[in-house]
Amino acid sequence: MNFGTVARRAYSTSRAALPPAIGSTKAIGSPKDAARMAKVVNFYKGLPNGPAPPSRSSGYQARYFDGKNSSMTPVYHAIAAIFVISYTIDYQFHLKHHKNVAHH
Repeated sequence: MNFGTVARRAYSTSRAALPPAIGSTKAIGSPKDAARMAKVVNFYKGLPNGPAPPSRSSGYQARYFDGKNSSMTPVYHAIAAIFVISYTIDYQFHLKHHKNVAHH
């Protein structure tokens, strides 16, 4: 291979790497893309700025979880609920077991 062939190949591949003409209708920034970007910009301009206002909770969360009111009471409530549910299930199985059988 001689130097001329190498130079031609290098020149032909470098032309393919050039970006398209900026004035092209398919280039970024064409009028349809500009209108689309204007819509995006207007959308973001309409969003509120700064930190979000503090949320105001109510009910159970405000009573036991937020601020100075936080306590272990929800844990106790969960333990009590699990106890009541498991006792009810166990009692129902106990009744089914003794349905037709005399007590031991």
